[in-house]
Amino acid sequence: MTNKMKKTKHQHKNVNHNPQVESVKACFEEPKAKTYDPTDFKI
Repeated sequence: MTNKMKKTKHQHKNVNHNPQVESVKACFEEPKAKTYDPTDFKI
């Protein structure tokens, strides 16, 4: 791996994998992290 590839990989660490949801949250100024919900962990 060349230094050029390492630099570009370092730049793209914070890629949003779901841009539609992220943009909706950004419009309503909500934090990206979900609030803690115990019901999410029930099986």
